Amino acid sequence: MLILASDTTGKSLAVALVKDSRLVGESRFNLGYNHAVTHMPQVMALLDSCETSLEAVDLLAVTQGPGSFTGTRIGLSSFKALAFAAHKPLMGVSTLETLAFPWRQMARTLVCPVLDARNGRVYAACYRQSDLMAVAAGLSHTPLVQPGNYQVSEFLAQLARQVDQFSLSQISILLTGDGAAVAQEAQMHAVSAAPLDLVRLDPIHDAPSAAAAALLAEAYFRSGADGNPFHLNATYLTPSSAERLKKASPQP
Repeated sequence: MLILASDTTGKSLAVALVKDSRLVGESRFNLGYNHAVTHMPQVMALLDSCETSLEAVDLLAVTQGPGSFTGTRIGLSSFKALAFAAHKPLMGVSTLETLAFPWRQMARTLVCPVLDARNGRVYAACYRQSDLMAVAAGLSHTPLVQPGNYQVSEFLAQLARQVDQFSLSQISILLTGDGAAVAQEAQMHAVSAAPLDLVRLDPIHDAPSAAAAALLAEAYFRSGADGNPFHLNATYLTPSSAERLKKASPQP
C-alpha cells in the first residue's frame, strides 16, 4: 500500500510517502506558519522526486489536530480536495498519537506528547506501551491520560495521580513535542513537585513525522475505519478564539 501523508498542525511542515511500511521519501521543515504557501508545492515536489503520481497512491493521511487552528485547516482542506479529486480514501490521525507512535516499542516507558497551547496551557496525553501497540494494531485503547487542553500544572498533577494509581513510579516518562520544555520547566519549578521521572527527548523529535502519520493511518484503515474524506473533521480540543469571543460577548 502506497500512502501519502501530511502534517501541518504546528510550526513544522512534513509530507511523506510510505510504501508497505517502508519510507519512500519525506520532506520536513520547521520554518514557521507559512503552510498556505508551502504545503501543496511540497506535496507535489515529493511526488515528483519519488517519480510517482497521485494516481498511484492508495491512501491519503493527514494529521487532524490538536494544534494550530489555521495549520490544521490547511492540511485537512487540501487533502480532502486531493482525496475527492483523485477518488482516494483519506484517513485523519491524531497529532498527539503521531508524536507518540515512534516510541511504542520502548518497554517500561510512558510516552507523553505535549504541544504548547500558549499561556501556560498544553495539548497533551500520556500513553502506555500497551496503548501504543493497540494503536499499531488499529484497536481501541484508553490512554493513561486522555488527550486534552490542560493547564500544564493540571496535566502534570493528573499524570502523577495516574502513575501512583497504577504503580508506575519505576517507569520512565518520555516528553516529546514542542510543549515538552514547558512541561519540564513547570515540573522543575513546582512548589510541591510530583515525583515524576521526566525524560525530555531531543528537540529534533518535537515535530510530528508524516511517515509516522502514514503508519497510523494504515493501521486504522486496515482495521476498517472510515476513509470517506467528507466524514473527516478537525480535532481542536478547545474552542476557537472566535467561539470564545462569541461566548464572552453579551447577548442582545
